[in-house]
Amino acid sequence: MPIRQYVCLFGTTIPWYGICVGIALLAIGIWMIHNFRLFKMNGDEQNAILFRFPFMVLFGVVVAFALDALFTGDWKTWLGPMEGRRIGFTFTGWLFGVIVFMLVFGGRFPFGRRFLLNMFLPIFALAQAIGRIGCFLSGCCYGIPCDCGVRYPAGSLPYSIVGSIPLMPIQIYEACALALLFLVSIRFAFRVRAAVYLFGVGVIRFTAEFLRYDHRGDFFGLTALSPQQCMSVLFVMTGACILPCILLVESRRPESCMPCVKSQDEEGLPLT
Repeated sequence: MPIRQYVCLFGTTIPWYGICVGIALLAIGIWMIHNFRLFKMNGDEQNAILFRFPFMVLFGVVVAFALDALFTGDWKTWLGPMEGRRIGFTFTGWLFGVIVFMLVFGGRFPFGRRFLLNMFLPIFALAQAIGRIGCFLSGCCYGIPCDCGVRYPAGSLPYSIVGSIPLMPIQIYEACALALLFLVSIRFAFRVRAAVYLFGVGVIRFTAEFLRYDHRGDFFGLTALSPQQCMSVLFVMTGACILPCILLVESRRPESCMPCVKSQDEEGLPLT
């Protein structure tokens, strides 16, 4: 099955990956508006989040580029001629950067750090799922060779490395798993959604890495696992530690002190 990497609109050639990224950002925007209404935020609270949101995204992008260059060794090409320089992007690096941003600067946001994590992380699963479709169509993050795979056209990244042999559409499998993670995580109480997401996205990415065929780099000399797998282990451990701690604290809280859906804890976190 051949892959078309671009779409022509009104005489302009647009890469599918760019279209998917735009749709993913639109999904995050709709999700923010939904939560603004759900938690009845006033104008100042909404503006505070909207103003800082682009900086959060850009900080994640910078971290993603930096970690990819570090793990793949592409930073060495930056010292050479311009035409030989390589640059890459890793979602796990972006996610790590965004989480760091929310933890460091979240205290200045309305509702606090934990609210931001529980609000944003689930929708990141859906956004990444949409982005993975873009990866599939553009030819990055491709899977291992298999009989029932897809063939990328001449001029694409996979073709330049493995030719026209069929490759597993691991991007589509991962997209389906991430979409399911989004649906599962929003079924949980608000206070544990971030933990559920971190655990789930770590498991999904760790597993998918075994089926990737593109260059994965190394984690400071460690080659048994890819850098993304090492970071996925961190996500899984974080989610696995946070979830039981939250449930334990809530189980010891007197029922009379349990807030309702509209109430907030000391950081302004809706607890259900």
